[in-house]
Amino acid sequence: MEVHAHITSQIISAVLDNRKLFLFWKESTEILWIIAWSIVGASLAWNIRKLITLVLMNFLSLGILIGISYAIFLNSKWIPIAAPVTGMVITGGIVICYKIQESWQQQNLVMKLLGQQTSPQIANALWQERSDLINSGILPPKTVTATILFTDLKNFSTISEKKSSEALMIWLNEYLSAMTDIVINHHGIVNKFTGDGIIAVFGIPVPSNTVEEIAIDAQNAVNCALAMDKHLLKLNHQWHQEGSPEIKMRVGIYTGTVTVGSLGGKNRLEYGVIGDSVNIASRLESFEKERHPGICRILIAQETLSHLGGKFQVESWGDFYLKGKEISVGIYLVTGRK
Repeated sequence: MEVHAHITSQIISAVLDNRKLFLFWKESTEILWIIAWSIVGASLAWNIRKLITLVLMNFLSLGILIGISYAIFLNSKWIPIAAPVTGMVITGGIVICYKIQESWQQQNLVMKLLGQQTSPQIANALWQERSDLINSGILPPKTVTATILFTDLKNFSTISEKKSSEALMIWLNEYLSAMTDIVINHHGIVNKFTGDGIIAVFGIPVPSNTVEEIAIDAQNAVNCALAMDKHLLKLNHQWHQEGSPEIKMRVGIYTGTVTVGSLGGKNRLEYGVIGDSVNIASRLESFEKERHPGICRILIAQETLSHLGGKFQVESWGDFYLKGKEISVGIYLVTGRK
């Protein structure tokens, strides 16, 4: 009632004194007022990621704007409300559209940097952590514990001599596509194709930080190799019917520390995995090539075996000095699951 009485008194006083009922700001002041609230809208949209928080903060700002306007109105002054609200909506909308566009560009950048397919789980986890992974257009180097898997075909040169280049490309793509799907299904990523070979990594780009997670990566890698063995039998049966020779595959698996990140420059980037662990996995794959029981030979080191929890059947080959290594490595042949 006091507010209504105050307003009524102001109206009567203005009529009796023959003056304007309300005072107005100068046009320049009103423009600054509108710009200020437009900046508020843009700032909220720029700094707040969660939609619910953004909506609540905008309602709070609207309440503050209305409160200030009403307080000034009680003192016989009129300031614009609709224009500042419109400014907040427009600038906030522009910033949100920009952030959506930026997010889309960052997602494309991440996939370009990786340079290969990943499982949906890894791709989603990677995207959720994009703010930590993207730094000035590159993936910063990070040292993690991962399991590396190398594959190579035995006597591939003999097979390539019997096919035309076009037929060889079709044949090779069929093989690589099947093996890539197996890697992805076992939560790994294909880091690189080396002709007829594959380099796959388990435990990146989202790093495994606990012993349990590292063990899961190692077990996924070995399960992946066994799945490759099983699928290779099917492919060989199919190729035999088509008149193609049987192929055999060697697999080397090693668990250890690697450094991952972007390699190259702005015009040519790829997701690199480097470190001594990568070299050991490669040496395991090529170790004593002629000693090749079965269709798919899977060799692992003690460092991987220690994470398998006795879930696989292995055969010890002994301790060997791999090429370029001064410390012997315990080598085991994986023959199946227990």
